[in-house]
Amino acid sequence: MTFFVVLSCLLLNHYWRKERLLPVDNWFGHWQQFLLAQQYRLPEGLQQWPLTLPLMFVLLPLIPVGLLLVIADGRLMGLLTLGLHFLLLMYCLPRVNIDDLIDEYLQRWDRGNYEAAYLHTEQVAPGVFSESFDDYARMHDSFSRFVLVCSFRRIFAVLFWYILSGPLGALFYVFLQQMINMGGLLQAGQTDAVARRLLAVLEWVPVRMVALAFALAGDFVATFKVIKSRILDQLDADAGLDLLKDSATAAMMTSERTAHDTDFSARAAAELRELRGLLMRTHVVWVVVLALIILVV
Repeated sequence: MTFFVVLSCLLLNHYWRKERLLPVDNWFGHWQQFLLAQQYRLPEGLQQWPLTLPLMFVLLPLIPVGLLLVIADGRLMGLLTLGLHFLLLMYCLPRVNIDDLIDEYLQRWDRGNYEAAYLHTEQVAPGVFSESFDDYARMHDSFSRFVLVCSFRRIFAVLFWYILSGPLGALFYVFLQQMINMGGLLQAGQTDAVARRLLAVLEWVPVRMVALAFALAGDFVATFKVIKSRILDQLDADAGLDLLKDSATAAMMTSERTAHDTDFSARAAAELRELRGLLMRTHVVWVVVLALIILVV
């Protein structure tokens, strides 16, 4: 069942090019506001413990989902469980078709209409750019980083935790990301540090597995050198993303293929196309490896 759910979700994620923002996504903000408003009802000891609300934010929504999975188990010859797994995994995947976003971005970028590329991206995926850019090199770096980070955190890492611990594990990872991104429950510096350290722990293995998949899907020798030199980096989420970026750069071999392009715009577009190709090949590597694991185990 795991292989079928992963494969079907990846195919739908790739070919679903229409807007997929869901009304239920707004529940994160409402849930956070509810917890903050009801904090005074908690026992005094729990009110003073800084991790109370963050744990409630992440763990309490998992309870009804877990009960639903238990109730559905074995019913309708397993079809109900299969459907729930499919819906929950699709919910964890990104709200934007990354391949389509790259296509739209490159269409505008190739015409030299950088402002249109910026505005369209912000409309489809708000938050890609942290500021309004007139430096198009920085704008392009921000877009490329978003593509890489979103692919990792909302696809590859989600798949890793789904395969390892089922839909509840994938949901826990996504909820933790949402809580850190909103930040309303992590006002104390110590609490924020704990949440980010937990995120780093959850991403330590997936980052290195994706980097190894980059090596298999690209320049293996150059990428493996990067992984070997950075495999024991400090336990930090940002350091993990840096390792991912360096591994992708080594795997793409863009320096050799675009060295003859003196124009920045052409080089940037070629690098982005290389990144898109690398991510697609990495999807194939993950599916093949998962199929082999299921056949062996």
